[in-house]
Amino acid sequence: MAMLLATGGCVAVLTCGAYYVYEVLTVREAARHELIVLGDIVAGNSTAALAFDAGDDARLILSHLRANPDLALAVLYDDHDKVFAAYRRDKAFVPPAAPGPPRVAYEGERLVLVRPVAQSDKRLGTLYLESSLELLYERIRLYALTALAIVGLSLLIAYLLARRLQRQVSEPILALAGTARAVSDRHDYAARAAPAEGAEFALLTEAFNHMLGQIEAQDRTLRDRESLLRAVLDSSLNAIVVTNAAGAIVDWNARAEKMFGWTKDEALGRKLVDTTVPLAAEQFSPFTDATSGSRAAWPVESLAMRRGGARFPVEIAVRSLRVGNELTFCSFISDITDRRRAQEQLAQLNRELEQRVFERTTELAAANKELEAFSYSVSHDLRAPLRHIEGFASLLREHASGKLDPTAEDFLRRIGASAKRMSKLIEDLLVFSRHGRVELRHERVELPELIDEIRARLTSAEPRRSFRWTVQPLPTVWGDASLLHQVFFNLLDNAVKYTRRREHAEIEIGTTADDSGEATLFVRDNGAGFDPRFQDRLFGVFQRLHSADEFEGTGVGLAIVRRIVQRHGGRTWAEGKPGAGATSFLTLPLVPPGTAIPSFRPYQQHV
Repeated sequence: MAMLLATGGCVAVLTCGAYYVYEVLTVREAARHELIVLGDIVAGNSTAALAFDAGDDARLILSHLRANPDLALAVLYDDHDKVFAAYRRDKAFVPPAAPGPPRVAYEGERLVLVRPVAQSDKRLGTLYLESSLELLYERIRLYALTALAIVGLSLLIAYLLARRLQRQVSEPILALAGTARAVSDRHDYAARAAPAEGAEFALLTEAFNHMLGQIEAQDRTLRDRESLLRAVLDSSLNAIVVTNAAGAIVDWNARAEKMFGWTKDEALGRKLVDTTVPLAAEQFSPFTDATSGSRAAWPVESLAMRRGGARFPVEIAVRSLRVGNELTFCSFISDITDRRRAQEQLAQLNRELEQRVFERTTELAAANKELEAFSYSVSHDLRAPLRHIEGFASLLREHASGKLDPTAEDFLRRIGASAKRMSKLIEDLLVFSRHGRVELRHERVELPELIDEIRARLTSAEPRRSFRWTVQPLPTVWGDASLLHQVFFNLLDNAVKYTRRREHAEIEIGTTADDSGEATLFVRDNGAGFDPRFQDRLFGVFQRLHSADEFEGTGVGLAIVRRIVQRHGGRTWAEGKPGAGATSFLTLPLVPPGTAIPSFRPYQQHV
């Protein structure tokens, strides 16, 4: 009861205190606002008196302020801060010699307002009002006495009510507390509190008993879930071992009993690393780090031991779990004896397969080397007879000049042209063979500079033709500079050749680089094009889609392009239509991973 009275008294005192503070602030603000309004009225009515130097009118205006008992002093000053007219409630209030700056403020035991009197933005004088705070303080003292009376009456009423209600409240609450203590001590959630008298306490008792019923149902549900969880754990194909932060076993399932030979009761309390999985300290320490929080560790392969000491391979994964302030570790252990046996068999098969592949690769490399040497030798040996044929045909033409009929002259011309063509085919075959044997020298290749050099060379070879070159921004690629020079020379040379019948040749070089680690480059022209049905033959050796009468060539240039690009790990393909030009595509690797890929340089030129 004393606590109740103390609480009620504190509430009453705080309430009255808050009300008292609120009233003081409200009254002071009201007095300030009232004085401002009064100042505005007096200043507005005094402008004419100040403007026309009518002192009597000003004193008459101020004399009406006696109706306000709080106002102690009112003074009008002219524009030179001299007293023009004044009102005093009694002689104890003396007008100040000068009004001072404009303000509205509490100064000691008085409230002072000083404001200018103006008309049309012209200052005519100053109004000084001084309000006495005696009546204000008297009102505040009355509020304080009222608050004290209210507090005393409240305490008296609270005391009387507390004595009456104590008997009605304490006994039912003590009865509920006894039931709650019994439930807490014995975990008997079937216990219920006896009904109490009074509607409120009967409702409270009913709610308490309903809460006990819900707790009982939840306890039954938790027990069922625990049984289900235990059944799931025992049915797992993996051994599940739960340890505390010290590494001691606190739970494990039926699979663990079967795998290690220890019953659950025998294993509880033992150290995991001493009983079943003797992991090295550096292997197990990350799992038992108390600062790790909730985390899953990658599976670790180790040797486990059964109860009799036999060792067998296992895979163990550990997950740390923090429940409240307690850190536990759940280990999932799999017997990988069969998997190890299968891995060993697979490794043996892989070794045998690798040996067979090595033998076949060695044989294939030797055969390719012999084939390339044979091709080079045959091509080289054929060049001497062809030079003889071409030379003797030329000597015969000079020796029999004027003696042969036109038919014989045509035969000699055809013999010489065929010998030259055959020589060119052999030369291209040698180049093709050489590109398959040369060792790649990887380096950064600046494509814009390489394209510029080739374009200038091809343009100067045909000065009478009109070309429009469009070179898009090109990347820095990774490859053999000399071989890539051959690639782009062959592609651009084809573009120049197949646009020969166009009045204005248009050739474009561009790229569609992306984040795949390679750049897709293309060479597009507005030349003769080709039938897309035969595009698969375009990059084959000696494959031509146009006759020699239309366009010269041997059909080896694009085959060289494909071989070089494939050696760089890229691809080649082409698109085109007859009479609508062609586009050749190739992919080249960008700077290898781990090295920053330089951004494209702005580079575009039209000629």
